[in-house]
Amino acid sequence: MEYTCLLFGKSTAPQPQGPIKCPTGAKPSAVDFKNPLNEKCDFHVTFDNANFSLMSKLPGPLDPGKVTSLQIKYEAKPGLQTTGRMMVSTKGLPPWVFYLQGE
Repeated sequence: MEYTCLLFGKSTAPQPQGPIKCPTGAKPSAVDFKNPLNEKCDFHVTFDNANFSLMSKLPGPLDPGKVTSLQIKYEAKPGLQTTGRMMVSTKGLPPWVFYLQGE
């Protein structure tokens, strides 16, 4: 026998997270990021404030369901805000947004 049914799905865009506290000069803050997709994908990380940066590059494409730790470094440069956003993006999807707070 063969059964046929109608399948209906609904999803929502990634929700912003944070604020993530980032101390100056101490060990970097870590954010765990998981590839929620069913395929291997390249992800790109950008910051909207030059005070924040990644300690190391992302490993190549992430396997489905794989978790990687993003090490965020904070340097208090004069004249720049102590808050910022980290955006993790991949092709054709809205970015994952993480709010950052320098201390």
